[in-house]
Amino acid sequence: MNKEVKKMAAATPWSIGEENLLRKLFPDNSIREIANQIGRTVPAVSKKAHKLGLRKPRPYPDWSKKELNLLKKLYPSRTAQEVADKTGRSVQAVRMRIVKLGLKKRKQKTSKKNK
Repeated sequence: MNKEVKKMAAATPWSIGEENLLRKLFPDNSIREIANQIGRTVPAVSKKAHKLGLRKPRPYPDWSKKELNLLKKLYPSRTAQEVADKTGRSVQAVRMRIVKLGLKKRKQKTSKKNK
């Protein structure tokens, strides 16, 4: 089997102007949109953004210490819905955080009747 191997052309270095444009466009535009505007490939823009330490804003804020303490206090005896109501988080967010923290429900005592 004879396979022709193509060598990739060396990447064109990024200019300071391109880097500045990337920084400006990054927060509000998709990688694809930026790539089209700058004239670079999507992987090239993604890699450069990572190298420059650019991050998209998180859609949801991190859990505060107060919220985490409330979750740890309430969850053993309350439902995820009740915790969500108290913290202002979605039920799904509460459940995901419960799993991440490894929290367990408190076992309820069962009364045994003597025979």
